[in-house]
Amino acid sequence: MSVERNLSGNNAGDMCEGFEFQKKVSDLQEQSLGPLKEDLVDWLGKTLSIDLSTDTFMTVLDNGVYLCQLAKLIESKARECFAEGKVTEPLPKMKLKCNNRAQSGTWFARDNTANFLQWGKEWGMKDECLFDTETLVSHKKEKPVIVCLLELARLGYKYGLEPPNIIKMENEIKHEEDDEEDEVDALPQKTIEIVEKRPTKAAAPANKKPVKLDLDTEVRRIATKCRCQQHVKRIREGLYSIFGKTIFIRLLMDKHLMVRVGGGWDTLEHYLIHHDPSQVYTFHRSNSRDNILDNVDGDRFLYVRGKYKK
Repeated sequence: MSVERNLSGNNAGDMCEGFEFQKKVSDLQEQSLGPLKEDLVDWLGKTLSIDLSTDTFMTVLDNGVYLCQLAKLIESKARECFAEGKVTEPLPKMKLKCNNRAQSGTWFARDNTANFLQWGKEWGMKDECLFDTETLVSHKKEKPVIVCLLELARLGYKYGLEPPNIIKMENEIKHEEDDEEDEVDALPQKTIEIVEKRPTKAAAPANKKPVKLDLDTEVRRIATKCRCQQHVKRIREGLYSIFGKTIFIRLLMDKHLMVRVGGGWDTLEHYLIHHDPSQVYTFHRSNSRDNILDNVDGDRFLYVRGKYKK
């Protein structure tokens, strides 16, 4: 049963609660990029033999040099595959130009980035997976750059380039979907049972190795934290029913719970909070002339947490 809360213009505390929720969702959405960026940083470091971190991510990439190097590496892999007959479709003939001495914030950096983006288009990357030159050069937003690099990694994987962990997970899930598409609906569902345990005090060994996290245990923990454990049901390892939807969950880098959503990824915590249909906020207009809701037609409207796509 959904919970409806009346938020009148005279109750500022209740009104703020709805907007505070919006802010929390927005903050979690930004945080959900962290695991993806961390995985990409690890991948870029190994693939290009460069030194970067999540803090220096944009600074290291903003002159476009490493993006061009990555594009040329993928192009080299593609031409090898073509020569060996592993791919038969004609490859783009665009010659990618890059000024390796370009400094951050200069027109040379912009030129490098623009050339890389044009290369991406030539190689079939969709516009929604690319970004504006200034987005990277001026450090405007990280998300479009992260989305672009993920798509670039998928392109590289097509031609045999070792991909980031998150792309490996995508392909693992795709194989599962292809192999077991007809079996999922027939599998029994089991509601997660939350058992509270009292913490025990134990002396930690001096050279204790990091304990490998258990996927189901972590799902239970996050579901309890978000107070929606009754809506999370385990179907089998890595596959859950959440709010009635069948969802794949993976543990990225042994610490981040990631949910496969459409063609992308989200953290489990953000997904649970954003899609929880049990909280509906009802805003009532007051007769106050200064009320910001007076411009809304009718005397009430709803703010609903869950947003579902058909």
